[in-house]
This record gives sequence, structure tokens and C-alpha cells, in this order.
Amino acid sequence: ACMALSYIAVYVNPSKFAVPLFFGLYFIPILVINLILFFIALICKSKSAWIPIVVLLPSLLYAESFFKIDNDSDVQREGIKLKIETYNTGMFSSSRKAHNRTFVLKMIERQVARNNPDVLCLQEAFMENKEYVKEIFPEFKYRVYHLYPVKNGHYFGNIILSKFKINDGGRISFRHSTNLALYADIEHYGKILRIYDNHLESYNISFTSLVQRLGSERRNDQEEFTSDLINVHAKVKGTVIRRSNQANIIAGHIKRSPYPAIICGDFNDTPMSYAYHMLSKDRKDSFRESGKGFAATFSYLWPLLRIDYVLFPTDFESVSHVTIKSSMSDHYPVVTELVI
Repeated sequence: ACMALSYIAVYVNPSKFAVPLFFGLYFIPILVINLILFFIALICKSKSAWIPIVVLLPSLLYAESFFKIDNDSDVQREGIKLKIETYNTGMFSSSRKAHNRTFVLKMIERQVARNNPDVLCLQEAFMENKEYVKEIFPEFKYRVYHLYPVKNGHYFGNIILSKFKINDGGRISFRHSTNLALYADIEHYGKILRIYDNHLESYNISFTSLVQRLGSERRNDQEEFTSDLINVHAKVKGTVIRRSNQANIIAGHIKRSPYPAIICGDFNDTPMSYAYHMLSKDRKDSFRESGKGFAATFSYLWPLLRIDYVLFPTDFESVSHVTIKSSMSDHYPVVTELVI
């Protein structure tokens, strides 16, 4: 029943019916439990082994969203290439080794130079002043950005940087949120493409601190821990509903786009979510097309969480997809090369 609800979570808008969203969130643990039950049934030579087999079969449809054994990225395809990188930089302050912002930005600039993308989509980019956004990554001549003010006169937000000319651009903002989506229309060898740089609603809670409490001296206080767990899931529910509504807004904007759209960014949701389903509808996923190994892009709880994506029209091809294990943020940068 849990496995079935996790499949349903992809198609059900949480604002209409919220129960399946939690099962979609725990898709991997539920899958593992069913696998364990299957092997126990085999060892015990139980006829009930057919139950986990039946419920696990549909998971094969989603397996390549999390892990790929092989790909055909070496196949040469005709067309003009476009290399895109998407990266949630964590305000340049989420380094796993607690480096300062100046050092992190310098390391990210070097990494971007090595990857040499044509288009760079950043989320949670931190700026000491608005003018500085025009100076970073000087190899990109064109840029679209929107920055929100934070304390001490600093700013953060999304930035699209392009080596191709940007004809137009703008932002999609959400009520009562500093998360947003940017778009930029770039000229790519006579064809205009629209790039979306998304940062959907984040979980404004600490799963890490909750897990740490499991091993703390307070672990015997079951009632208090249960209360915390209920509160966390209440916040998760509200966050997922907001994120799903944001995905609907972006999907509506994409539908009205006069140009082919490439959708990048941090969705803060797994492939077993309504938000991903809405934004990937009738599109290809670069990891599913040309990735290899584990797909996770969030460094904590690796390899379970893939929440950063590059999605593109079905008549485009993806010839490479790389998730770079960088320690400069709590997210990993994703670099993919498309053939238009």
C-alpha cells in the first residue's frame, strides 16, 4: 500500500490531496523495505513472495531517475551543441569544509572555467552589492538576474549567465517567498531558446538536527521526539504544497513561451514528486538520457536525493550529463551537453 501511494504521489496535486506526498518523499526507503521482504519470502520459500514482486514491478519505470548502469553518450548526433551548467551555490557559505565566501567563490569560478559551459544557471548566489553581479564570471558577456536584499546590505538570488546574446529575460516571483524562477531568451546560431533557472520552495526545517536527536541524551523522551516528528511533517506538507503551486505557475509560463524551453535548477524535490512531474511533462531529463551511476545532487543523504535538473524538449538530445562531486556547496553542480 505504501509503495502504491508513492507511485500515485507523482500525479496527485498535494494542495488537493496531501497524503501521497509523504510516500513519494520516502520512495527509496519504502522500495528497500519491499526488497527486503521479497528476499525474506524467497529464503522462507513463502508463496507470499508474489506480493513484493507485483508492487515492485512499476518501480522499474522510475529506476533510471535515480540510477543508470549504462548510457549511449558516445553516440555522435547531428546538430549544434549547447553546454549548460546548473548549480545551487548555497549563498557561497554551504561548503562542507566551512570555507569562507571569498574562497568558495574563487573555487567555483575555477570549476566553471574548467567545465566551460555556454550557459550557467546559478541559484542562491550571494552578492555583497548588486554591482558585483556584473563582475563575477567575466567570460559570460550576457546575464539576467534578480537579487533579494538580506541583512547588512547584501543580496542573494538567481543568475543566468550566457556566452550567447540574450534578447530578453525576466522573472517569475511567488507570493510570500524569496524563491523564484528566471528566464532568458538566447540566440543560439539563428535559433532562439528560452532558458529557465528555477529555485523552488526550500524545506525551512533541519532534518539534520532531528536525526542528531536520535543519538542524543534525549532519545528516551519518546513523547517529545514524536511531537517534533509530527511538527516536521506538518512543515513538510506546507512546503510541498507551496512548491507544487510554484511548479504549476512555471509550467503555465512555459506553455505560453513562443520558444523551445530548457528548464534548469533546484526543484528541491525528487523525481517521485508532483513538482518534477509537472515540469518534466513532455520533456526529456538529461540524467535519464545520458547520465551514469547515481543521480543524487544533494550532498547530504547521498545517494538518495536528486533535486537539481536539466529538462529539455523531446526533439533535442543529451550527449553528456555529469554531476560534479564538489564540496563548495551542499548541492553538486550538474553539467549537461545538449544537441539542438
